[in-house]
Amino acid sequence: MRDWINGHRNIFIGIIAGVVAVVVFSVASAVLLHKKNVNKPVNPAISVNAEEKTGETGGETQSATGESQSQIESSDVTNITPSVSEKESDSKTEPSTNSQITPVPTGVKSLTDGNKKVYYPAALEALQKKYPVVVWANGTGCATDTYDGLLKRIADGGYIVVADSSVMTADGKAQIDSIDFITDKNGDKNSVFYGKVDTAKIGATGHSQGGRSSVNAAQKDRRIKCIVSVAGASSKEEATGLKAPALYLTGTADMVVVSSQWCKPSYDASEGRAVYASLKGGVHTTCMTNPDKVSPYIISWFDAYLKNDAAAKAVFQNGGGLSENSAWQDFSSKN
Repeated sequence: MRDWINGHRNIFIGIIAGVVAVVVFSVASAVLLHKKNVNKPVNPAISVNAEEKTGETGGETQSATGESQSQIESSDVTNITPSVSEKESDSKTEPSTNSQITPVPTGVKSLTDGNKKVYYPAALEALQKKYPVVVWANGTGCATDTYDGLLKRIADGGYIVVADSSVMTADGKAQIDSIDFITDKNGDKNSVFYGKVDTAKIGATGHSQGGRSSVNAAQKDRRIKCIVSVAGASSKEEATGLKAPALYLTGTADMVVVSSQWCKPSYDASEGRAVYASLKGGVHTTCMTNPDKVSPYIISWFDAYLKNDAAAKAVFQNGGGLSENSAWQDFSSKN
């Protein structure tokens, strides 16, 4: 037997060496696997209460979502540090309000409906509020588009401006019709102006024959609360007894409607609050070619008497902005 073992010594040594190698390899693998499980960072997105099932790969589990994850041996997650993205998520539990706010449009829009062209603030379509109205009358033979720059500026001041297409407007009927028009639109559910018109705040303005129209319309229709006559051709008789606050603007170089014959006598005949001023070098068409010369005062007048703006009213007092503006002369104010 001994002789047989001695004869097969090499075989026994090989078997023993193989067994030892397997044992050593197994122990080493177990140690390495243990270190891997201990040191591998835990994904905080996995709930310790999540349903898990054991996969076929030893030492790992497969989550309910199907993603292979290391086993979590403890349910204590108080020491788990969330990732940066999760910290940001926690600090933004409420959605950003900026993404929920629709910007209010700015600028002016216009539309044509029959014989009316209406200019209005673009914000009107987005806001639930009422806007005061200004009805416009053209000068003799002048199309509405001739005054486009001026009317856009008035609308941009926060007004719905309704311009009739008539070029013969002296009797005031076109402006009265414009009031009826926009009042009807205020009650029309299919109109952009539905519920957006402040029918208690209506003013009238116009140029030349249109200025005359503004005086006559206000004399006939008490819905008109104030007027601005720009180089208006109204007579003293037409303006006599006018109670609506009236602003008369003219130009020193106007040779078409000479102020001393028309504008100043109308101012003198007005019974209510009235202001008069003449633009130095202003001609009959200044409001068309250079609307910025007159639009600030037109808007301020409507702000004063349609919006009851105290600062705007102060502009027209003695010592106020208009009287102190060196570009204007012959300022007069009464009542």
